[in-house]
Amino acid sequence: MFYYDDDDDYYTAPPTRKPTKAPTPAPTITGPDRNEWLISTTGNSTEQATSKDTVLISTPFNASNRDVGALVFEADCITPFDDDSYFSVDTTTPTSSAPDGFIQFNTTLEMNVTAINGTDYWNAFTDGTRGGWVE
Repeated sequence: MFYYDDDDDYYTAPPTRKPTKAPTPAPTITGPDRNEWLISTTGNSTEQATSKDTVLISTPFNASNRDVGALVFEADCITPFDDDSYFSVDTTTPTSSAPDGFIQFNTTLEMNVTAINGTDYWNAFTDGTRGGWVE
């Protein structure tokens, strides 16, 4: 069982409420078995306008040292989104590959806001605020 703190860091034992006189052992994490994998975000997503039409969103991940990739799906999370005029997605080369069985990398999603605006995918804000969101 894993426990998470306010920063979404995870531990294998719950934090103690009282300090002990003897130090406790460092937490350990069991890596995935064959044909298993682990993936988790390691921080907040960032975004930046890359042109007057596009926004680049980057999210850092920690994952088992396996081949990784990224795809965009429709709202049902099953159907691949196959129109690359709205989105392009990629993963960076690993930003770290310590010999612990895990790699760190970023997933980048570039969204063409101008192209998707006005489609069935675009949801305009209803509170009068300019802009919208995509599901």
